[in-house]
Amino acid sequence: MIILGIDTSQSASVALVDTDTGSIIAAAQADDQRRHVEFIGPALADVLASDVRPELVVVGIGPGPFTGLRVGIAAGIAVGQARGIPVRGLLSQHAIAEEFVRRAEGSSAPASEVSATAGNESGRPVLIASDARRKEVYFSVYESADATLSAGPFVAKPAEVASVLADNGFRLEMTEEKLGRGFLLYPDILGASSAESITDPRAEYLALAAAREIAGGGELSEPIPEYLREPDAKATPVRESSLR
Repeated sequence: MIILGIDTSQSASVALVDTDTGSIIAAAQADDQRRHVEFIGPALADVLASDVRPELVVVGIGPGPFTGLRVGIAAGIAVGQARGIPVRGLLSQHAIAEEFVRRAEGSSAPASEVSATAGNESGRPVLIASDARRKEVYFSVYESADATLSAGPFVAKPAEVASVLADNGFRLEMTEEKLGRGFLLYPDILGASSAESITDPRAEYLALAAAREIAGGGELSEPIPEYLREPDAKATPVRESSLR
């Protein structure tokens, strides 16, 4: 299946992937966590310039900051409507877990083959933490063997992460695999990243994670953002007129 992946939960990323072969047809990655609006249009134009047409759009649904996250979701819905193809959502941190598993295996194999191999192995917890702004992190625990979600996503201050993990049966100090921007921002509290090159969700791995989910008999979600908290911007209250 040809999947167009879009993620703007952290730095923005767009990719067109042939999940049957595991090959990346085209990809674009922003170099910062801002300017999602400026990036997404030209990036989509470049990636979709390929002669290969996507059959499915998969958007990262977060968790992520309100404004950036909705840019990617809206763009994905627009592409789906324009091309008459379905649009589905997947938690953004799935992409980081997928990248970790594939790097560990040295694999560019189709998602169905990776899924079958991983299902026969036992794994260990992988903790993923992303920047949530407000001096907080979004975090989840995944299974290293097959990138399945074990717990989360959650949002908390770095000093509270250990407690939240303990409530869900995991110990921060015993978790060796730590990935994501959160560990680069708060290494003194969360510990150092075990792979500093794996920082933000990448659209190519989001597409491959979606294919793994489908191959395993799972269903992707609707493209509805997962914020985990209220947006920073609040609606202006309606002021009652004093005129009678």
